[in-house]
Amino acid sequence: MPADAAARRDQMQKNVALALALLFLLSACQEGGGRPGARPDADLLVGAHYYVWFPARFAGGNYLRARLSPAQKPFLGEYSSASRAVVEQHIGWARACGIDFFTLDWWPSAPERNALIGQVYLSARNISEIRFCVFYELWDLGYDDASGLTVFDGAAVERFLSDMDQIASRYFAHPRYLRIAERPVIILYVTRTAVGRFKEAMTRFRSSMAQRATFPFVIGDEIFWEVAREDGGGGTSEPQRGRIALFDALTAYNLYHPSRTEHAGYGASSGILLDAFALYERYRKAAPDTPLVPLAMPGYNDRGARLEADHFVIPREWNRGGGEGSLFAEWLERFTLPLVDPRLPMLLVTSWNEWSEDTAIEPAAEAPVTSADRSSSGVAYTQGYPYEGYGYRYMDILRKKTGR
Repeated sequence: MPADAAARRDQMQKNVALALALLFLLSACQEGGGRPGARPDADLLVGAHYYVWFPARFAGGNYLRARLSPAQKPFLGEYSSASRAVVEQHIGWARACGIDFFTLDWWPSAPERNALIGQVYLSARNISEIRFCVFYELWDLGYDDASGLTVFDGAAVERFLSDMDQIASRYFAHPRYLRIAERPVIILYVTRTAVGRFKEAMTRFRSSMAQRATFPFVIGDEIFWEVAREDGGGGTSEPQRGRIALFDALTAYNLYHPSRTEHAGYGASSGILLDAFALYERYRKAAPDTPLVPLAMPGYNDRGARLEADHFVIPREWNRGGGEGSLFAEWLERFTLPLVDPRLPMLLVTSWNEWSEDTAIEPAAEAPVTSADRSSSGVAYTQGYPYEGYGYRYMDILRKKTGR
């Protein structure tokens, strides 16, 4: 069989498989019982992950868009998270495209950065237009690259409890803090790596909050291709029910994994969404009483920050020639919106402004399409995929797809 005919056959098979998956999910939605299927409506909560680590993360042009030829930048330039004007512009843009809340990153090891939440973000003159919750960087308590584990020993447990006390004291009573059924929401990053005395940490956290008559709604970043076994004995593809039971809802921050090279390239032919459907279905079956929060991503490329890792690229086009933003539109339509859980109608966008991994959807300065970069080969950072200074395109896509 000629190579082009074989490629067309393979593409047709993938399209049929994706269509069957969609039909399955849509029929499941009609059955009820907590299955996915909430479509855009007034009850849908749209959140986006928001970072306050700039300009440090822009330093040296250490992100993909700065390494393009010609370079592309955020609409506001390489801004500072300490600027109230920047925060106010971000809030205004977010509300214009239907984002209801930002998750604000909070780091155990970065008190000066955490302080910006109160000093700058919450002092924004338009803070009343948006809600917020804390996105706790749990891995910062001691993630080990070699093992892929965040081991909760006695020191980690005490630090976690101290951090939770600070977060509750500083933010939970704020009138714009995100609440679900009157419970303050907190999202814990990469809980899927937590082992050791993590259950003890969560139990003591719940108990200490109950003494304040506060009952946090905790969303665990637990859904992933491989997670830590609860006993600390390595990784597994199986959902860990004991750890899942510690949370009120589950999500996935990012479904990119460098080992899953079958997800490289254009989404239309890689099968990433088909695999993501199956992954979420596995977690729904493992924890039928726990709501799942789907994510939406515009693409992934961390080569501007980590070229030595040689990670593959998920370009922002759905297929060749589809145009910047077409992957995001398809991701929302084919994966995120069909999976919104009617018990917790929420979705999370990864991300508003994570420029290091090129998942940002915040407005970018308009610039022509280019696949060239400033490497010696001219394509080491882009891997030959096109990127455009996209203006407000992602805001428009999100607003339209969510019916805002």
